[in-house]
Amino acid sequence: MQRSHATLFAALVGAASILVPGCGGLPRAPAFPSANDGFQAVDATPPGMDSDPAVPLSLHPGDRVNLRLESAEINTVDGLTVDERGMLHVPLVGDVQVAGLPLAEADQRIEQGMRPFDATVRVTVLLADPQGQLASVIGAVGDQGRYPVTPGMRVADLLALAGGPAQDETGVLTADLPLARLVREGSALPISVALALTGDPRHNVHVRAGDHLYVPPQRSGIISVLGQVTGATTVAYQDGIRLSQALAMAGGHTRDANGGDIRIVRGPSDHPQVYRAAIDHIAAGEDPDPVLAPGDIVYVGSSALADFRDVMNAISPIISVGATTAVGVIAAQP
Repeated sequence: MQRSHATLFAALVGAASILVPGCGGLPRAPAFPSANDGFQAVDATPPGMDSDPAVPLSLHPGDRVNLRLESAEINTVDGLTVDERGMLHVPLVGDVQVAGLPLAEADQRIEQGMRPFDATVRVTVLLADPQGQLASVIGAVGDQGRYPVTPGMRVADLLALAGGPAQDETGVLTADLPLARLVREGSALPISVALALTGDPRHNVHVRAGDHLYVPPQRSGIISVLGQVTGATTVAYQDGIRLSQALAMAGGHTRDANGGDIRIVRGPSDHPQVYRAAIDHIAAGEDPDPVLAPGDIVYVGSSALADFRDVMNAISPIISVGATTAVGVIAAQP
């Protein structure tokens, strides 16, 4: 998956380089989109994972543990919590870094800290309340949230706990499973969530505490309105919907908006076309009010030239990976 993302990024940079810098160098949005102008995701099915070994239970922030201390006498210390720094505050010893350690290694680390006080002590860490053993599920699912990771849990199990992929009131799938991804330690695993649901063991891998499963909505049925609008949002695509209508659904533009710097990103996520529009000219009848295409991203620029990448970071959860990269690369041009 990382290779396909790198290839996509290179393609987008190339697309951006042929545009004349500045909004004025972009082509004006056509009055009507062509039949092939709808969003198309890049077909880049991840290869899956050949190796998915089980890993020992490790400690995470939020876990509550008890300590069993064996020496001349047997004592217990109950109710210790791994804090947000990954530290466990052990009496006499002080803070001990334990986050990410398997229980056996945590035993040894705490023992080392206690040796100056008791040369023969043996420590056993007992997980009393696994509040840190959680994975999160966000996006187009039945019930977003954080869920306990149990031994043997796999991707399909985690998605089922979250109510499965989202559907509309008629039962039609609204989640974009081909673009769903499982993120671990900041990187997307090379698996297909869609294939995981078929039981393919190379894709239906074990879930670990701290994993994040993101299931985006299908962009083909939505229009995203971002930037200097009252409320950045996605709106359901309707045949014939115009730019002014989409902006109105987002509450209209703000005082800081540059009405002459509206950009419309359209088409496949590996080769998007970026158009410009001026809402001031549209309101005055000087330009046509463009009809939008399924999956369009409308971005309203700022008269203060705010950092576009900050905006993209804030709204990236509602946009697919390829389209987010496209907008970030192209619209960040001066």
